[in-house]
Amino acid sequence: MVSDDSRLIRVSRAIDAPAKRVFAFLANAENHQALDTSGMVRGSADHARLDRVGAVFVMNMYNPIMGDHQVENHVVVYEPDRALGWAPSEPGAEPAGHTYVYRLTPLAHGRTEVSQTYDWSAFTHLDMIGYLPVVNRDELLASLDLLAAALDTPR
Repeated sequence: MVSDDSRLIRVSRAIDAPAKRVFAFLANAENHQALDTSGMVRGSADHARLDRVGAVFVMNMYNPIMGDHQVENHVVVYEPDRALGWAPSEPGAEPAGHTYVYRLTPLAHGRTEVSQTYDWSAFTHLDMIGYLPVVNRDELLASLDLLAAALDTPR
């Protein structure tokens, strides 16, 4: 399934892993580079676990505009084994108004429907709005494929 509103992209697919396992993988910032299809994520800077709304984790990033830099990600959705999302910001600043949210729906036989939404409808940095979305629909779909591949191991 793919949804693409003017400032929101949502993709989903079934993954052969239970929701608890998918959630645990996503809640570990160390794993985020393995899901990156944009080429921007370099790795976790603080090795944090996403464990509650309000938690902040820092990622090392790169893009041609800013070069090497860090991004703080503020956890805005935390529902164990059901949903996890964050809002990026420059270090020490409030989130810029775009979010990444994963929603997990358990399916039969230990499978999970995983939906990923990138929403920039509340983005506040108008001088940067022309650079959004930072990821497109194809990249989000490919990221879910990488998630499925990462979880495709013996249970």
